[in-house]
Amino acid sequence: MWGSTFPELKGRVAVVLGPSDGVAGAVSRMLANRGVRIAVIGEQPDELEDLVDELHWLGAEAVGIVAEPAAGAAAMDAVRASVLTELGAPDLLFVLTCTNRAGAGWHDMVDSGLTTTLQALQAFVPAMVEARTGAVVTLAPAGPDPASTAVGGGVTALTQHFARQVADSGVRANVVTWTPRASIVDDVAFAALYLASDAAASMTATTLDVAGTSIRL
Repeated sequence: MWGSTFPELKGRVAVVLGPSDGVAGAVSRMLANRGVRIAVIGEQPDELEDLVDELHWLGAEAVGIVAEPAAGAAAMDAVRASVLTELGAPDLLFVLTCTNRAGAGWHDMVDSGLTTTLQALQAFVPAMVEARTGAVVTLAPAGPDPASTAVGGGVTALTQHFARQVADSGVRANVVTWTPRASIVDDVAFAALYLASDAAASMTATTLDVAGTSIRL
């Protein structure tokens, strides 16, 4: 069913940042099934290669670019240059780096979730503004621990700030909030796809909650 939704995405260029075994991988597969050209950015070379091979098998034009989270603005600019060389200017940006890996502590969460989100927005949004088109989707965790709470709030506020700054340019930026667990990865990925699609053309600075009620009970 999901493969038949959002056919207007075909032919667009998407940048997807995040671990290949999480939401980023699920989003990439959904994009591949819709004919989107995809640049996947990840830090694990073997996992990234496997995902890109899978996307090729699905018939997608896809490239993988290895980059460490929060490696610095210069590193993110290098990633952007690689995307432009390989696929051209992106229409869609998915920053899905908030990890659900066991043992992730405060600094890992802040680096992968908040700092990388800022650097990606700074690197890719200006070109979208210049082109006067584009959609950005970020991922904010809603977990029971202090790091998830702080990073989730920070990513949400940061995304909304950028959304307000570029609102007049035709560029949209929205957030998916989730409780990091494997059982809802596909639901989170589909929500991200919806926010990037024309079906959500009137939505910006919005938070779509896929966290589930358990976090609030």
